Amino acid sequence: MRPVTHAGRSRLGLIGAVLWAALLFWQSSSTGAGSFLAFLPAGSDKVMHAAAYAVLAALLSLATGRPALGAAVALGYGVTDEIHQAFVPGRFPSVGDLLADAVGAALGAGLVAYLVRRSERTNLE
Repeated sequence: MRPVTHAGRSRLGLIGAVLWAALLFWQSSSTGAGSFLAFLPAGSDKVMHAAAYAVLAALLSLATGRPALGAAVALGYGVTDEIHQAFVPGRFPSVGDLLADAVGAALGAGLVAYLVRRSERTNLE
């Protein structure tokens, strides 16, 4: 099997990031978006935020080829998402959610950086 090229990773990352960002926007536009979290333990929403922004940062890192940029753009999107929620009935912005977004973005971008380096090292052998 041939390795995925940088251009292929970029294309897939960009398409995935746009689709994922649209999903996040749709979810944060819903007035009842948090209702399913009521069944989970307290603080679970922070884990969900971190996971969601880890995915976004990972995709953006693949798209740009620069994990730090991917994490920064994901966090910037998180800021706009929190501002957006101030205008959605039943939703409100949260610094705690933004911190969870930042942690997730850093983890997602870091994981991609590690996996790409590992893949490139393996392909050289």
